[in-house]
Parts: sequence; structure tokens; C-alpha cells
Amino acid sequence: MKLIHVEASTYCNARCPLCPRSLYGYKVEGVYPEVHLQAEVLIERLKQFPDRHLVYFNGNLGDPMMNPNILELALATGCSTSITTNGSIGSKNTWQQLAKNNIEVRFSIDGLEDTNHLYRQDVEWNKIMDRVKWFIDAGGNAVWKWIAFKHNVHQKSETERLAMELGFTRFEATDHGRNYGPALDRTGNLTHWILPADGSMKPGTYDVPGGVQRYKETHQNFQVEDKVYDIDCEHERDESVYIDARGRIAPCCYQGFDLPGVPFIKLGDFSKLKETWSTKKCNMVCAMSCGV
Repeated sequence: MKLIHVEASTYCNARCPLCPRSLYGYKVEGVYPEVHLQAEVLIERLKQFPDRHLVYFNGNLGDPMMNPNILELALATGCSTSITTNGSIGSKNTWQQLAKNNIEVRFSIDGLEDTNHLYRQDVEWNKIMDRVKWFIDAGGNAVWKWIAFKHNVHQKSETERLAMELGFTRFEATDHGRNYGPALDRTGNLTHWILPADGSMKPGTYDVPGGVQRYKETHQNFQVEDKVYDIDCEHERDESVYIDARGRIAPCCYQGFDLPGVPFIKLGDFSKLKETWSTKKCNMVCAMSCGV
């Protein structure tokens, strides 16, 4: 496998409304596990993939920089390495060492000081800027990863200019691939809506108690259509695998979700998933994530 996607930690300091680790930013206790990946576990797992070209630490449920041993993890990959983070966590020394060891960092910053927190809830702008400067001043290769929403799309040009002024190597506008919806505060109150940049969706109402109940019960609240799906499989296309924070290996991050109602599918069971693609009973996660 050429690409190895690693979940360094399922802890996170943010409450992004569209992240499955919370209900639109409201943390429902006891739903998901919180664990840090151990370096010795990662080293053992990587031995299975000697032809790897890139290891990228990108959270399925958490932020890689939450792992207190992220530097040790990054230095253990033996190949090109990238970290994706909200950018507000980690010591100055850690950031400087990541830079000096040629670890690429992709900063997920979706706006400016007055808008970034609307999606990256609880992430403090000044802490991001401190770490950006620590990393870039030490020679780090920094990428600004930006998602367009209705509340920040008017700032795209200004944000890109700031990125270049700060010394980012590039600015990437990306499609996050998630739904839109309400944003809840820490107590479960609806505070605002996360809406598409094209204005195709309007604010509405949301049943918080009902959402909490559904969230506790299952995340498989979708059904496949009665058809044969055309699957553009990320695992096969990119020659990639996913390693979760417990060290388990799945064919992709979609099949490696450690949440109620979503069974973890091991890499060795990939052939069984593939067998369903030619039928009208396609694996639901494959259909939802990579099906047409």
C-alpha cells in the first residue's frame, strides 16, 4: 500500500458541527471512545506496508496534535509525512521539531478571526496564529486548507492573501464532503446554522432531544437504494489503508469508524465488501461513501 491514513488520537479540542464525534457540536457523553495511538503500535503496523510512500495523520474523530506523542509518531513513519490539524494545539518545541524534520502540516482554518470559530467551535484564533508562526519560522511546510461556507465565502481572497503573507506554501480550497446543518453550543442549544456557500439551503428548526436519542442509538440511519452501485473505491484507487487509534487496520477510514452502529471492518474482510458491489445489497458504508 502506498498511502497510510492514520488516526493519531480520537481526542479533540474543537466542536465542529459537522464532525461525527459530536451531535452538531454538542458532545453526547459515552458515545465514542477517546484514545491515543501508541508509537510502538504504529511502528508494528507499518511493518506490514514496506512500500508506503506517504503516511498522513488526519482525524476521523480527533485531532492528531492532541496526541502528546505526535512528534514520535511522525518521526516513526520512515517516509513522507503529513499532519492535518485545526492548528491550535501543541507546544512550541513540538511545532519547531515538526518543521525541522520536514513534516508537512495542513492547517484546517475555515475563515478569518471573525468567522473561523463558527465552524471550528472552541478553536482560538490567537493560538492558531502562534503555532502557524512557530512552525513557519522554523522552516515548516505549511498548507492552509479552507472550506467554503455561506458565512466565510466572501472572505476567500482576503484569507488567501493572509496565508501567503504568513508564509504558507499554498492555499487549498476543498470540498469537505459532509452535510450542512445546525450548530449547537456546549449545553445543546441551537446557536447558528452551517450553510452551503451557494445559498442553496436555509436555516430551519432542529429537534435536539430527538437528535440526541438517534445519535445514541445508531449512526447507520441511511438505507441503500434498490440498485447496483458504481463504487469508486478509495482503497483500491489510491492503494491506501487506514489505521485507527487502537492500531486496527481497515481498508479505509469509512470502514474504520469506531462508533455505535458502525462495525469496524478489518482489511482482511475487504473482499467480502467488494462482493456486495455487484448486487442490490451493497455494503451501506461503501454505497454512502463511494457509490454513484
